[in-house]
Order: sequence, then structure tokens, then C-alpha cells
Amino acid sequence: MKVWRVLLLALLLTGCAESTEEGTDRSKDQGNVTMDQEEDQEADNKEEKNAKDSADANKEEPEEKAVEKPVEIIEGLDAFIQNVQQGTVDEVHIVRRTTEGDPIFIDLIFNGEEINYKHDNRRDKLGNGQITTKTCQSIDKEEQGGTLAYQLTCGHERSVEVYQTAYNEY
Repeated sequence: MKVWRVLLLALLLTGCAESTEEGTDRSKDQGNVTMDQEEDQEADNKEEKNAKDSADANKEEPEEKAVEKPVEIIEGLDAFIQNVQQGTVDEVHIVRRTTEGDPIFIDLIFNGEEINYKHDNRRDKLGNGQITTKTCQSIDKEEQGGTLAYQLTCGHERSVEVYQTAYNEY
């Protein structure tokens, strides 16, 4: 009977020791996987940051000088129209947002003779990622049925809409 107890105890200890070693090995493996995952994630983050930095380096930073609030846009465009009518050199920079929130930059620069229009949608994820430029002769403001619109006349082309917004007439 003592022999059986000793054998049973030895078997039990051997089984526990093996499962403990396996558990230790597993935790070591899990630790390695976790460390590998962290290293991979850090590498991915670095690549993503480098890609973003290089993309940002290739792009101008137009939002630093652009107005985005509707009231500021309207005031800026009204002042721009007045300066164009007086022949005074002026420029206005506008940010419009897509439905998804991506910025679209519009620059109007009047050199005293003509208006240079630039439409930059490179940061619009669903856009064509291009800069469009046109040389225009005039800018007009139209108010109709609760809508305020600013449009450029550019050569033989139809007018180009710069900005449009709804407003309440009181």
C-alpha cells in the first residue's frame, strides 16, 4: 500500500511539474508574441508617421492662413469683392469641408488686373487629389431665395462657384 501511495505521489508530482513547465513555456511564448506584436506595432506607427510627414512635407500648409467659419468667409469675400472693384491688390483663403470633414482649400488672389483662382482638394480622401487653377476676370455675389453665392467669371467658361451658403432673411 505504501508503494502505491509513493507511486501515486510521484506520478502526481511529475504531472504537475510538466504542466507547470508547459505553462511557463507558454507564458514565455506569449511574452515573446506580445513583445513581437509591440515591436511590429511600433514599426508600423513609425512607417505611418514617416509617410504622413513626407506627405505633409510635399503639401503646403494652406490652412494656416485660411478662414473656415461662414461669417469670416462671407466678410472676407465681401472685402475681396470691394478691393477688386477698386483695383486694390488682395487675396482671400478659404477652407470648405466635405461631408466626411476633409478640407478643400480655395485661394483667390487679385493682382490688380485679374483674379487667380486655386482649388486644392489633395486632402479630400474621396476627391481626385489635384490642384485646379484658373485665371478669372470678375467675382460676383448673388443673393436669391435664402441662398448666398459667390461666383467667378473665368474666360469663356461658365462661372465657377467659390462659396455658397444658406441664410435666413429677417
